[in-house]
Amino acid sequence: MRCALPTLAAGNGLLLKHAPNVTGCALALQRLATEAGLPAGLLSTLVIAEPEVPATIERLIADERIAAVTLTGSNRAGAAVGAAAGRAAKKTVLELGGSDAFIVLEDADLDAAVAAAVKARFHNAGQSCVCAKRFIVSAAIAEAFSARFVERVQALVVGDPTAATTQIGPLA
Repeated sequence: MRCALPTLAAGNGLLLKHAPNVTGCALALQRLATEAGLPAGLLSTLVIAEPEVPATIERLIADERIAAVTLTGSNRAGAAVGAAAGRAAKKTVLELGGSDAFIVLEDADLDAAVAAAVKARFHNAGQSCVCAKRFIVSAAIAEAFSARFVERVQALVVGDPTAATTQIGPLA
């Protein structure tokens, strides 16, 4: 949604082609936009059969009514979208899963650092593009940090996402 809000606020329409495992979320976003008072169709979710995605996306990006393209996704999808956008000379932003470093220096409060690290890695069951993915820890505290981190991860409660005690819900 990092591109959707400014796009819509500027009065532009938005086509949302979501990952195949989040169709319900994409359709819910479209419904919420309409319920919030945006004109019908201003935010449109594209539900496309998986085999048709490459040709459909290529055709959409080439369409003169499409001014820009943004993608949050895999390197494979980014390569395809970037190539199509390049051929069409369209402005493009690709967020292809960062390396999101979490750095812990020797003088850190270890308990606070471990608590923050577990939260940073497992926010939204670890399925957020801004979750910490690389932990860079000073050699002097690496062993202690790792042991405490593993201990806290093992203590996370897996379960029903509607239960207040659940810390890790279902995975997409």
